[in-house]
Amino acid sequence: MQAKLFGRRLMRARKNRQFTQLQLAERIGTSATTVSRYENGLSFPSRRRLNEIAHFLKVDIDWLLTGIKED
Repeated sequence: MQAKLFGRRLMRARKNRQFTQLQLAERIGTSATTVSRYENGLSFPSRRRLNEIAHFLKVDIDWLLTGIKED
């Protein structure tokens, strides 16, 4: 369940920045299929890849993982 919630937040952050799965994938050095798997809760990124995603999408890692924003 946690991976699915992460995937929903990832998709929301990606769409808010108006990037396609392919654009995100190219930026973080993976495939669009992998990004799709993340977004659908079928896979979870490594710690390094998670850092890259958060940096590129300009979101907090804690928010991606828990849905809680830091104040």
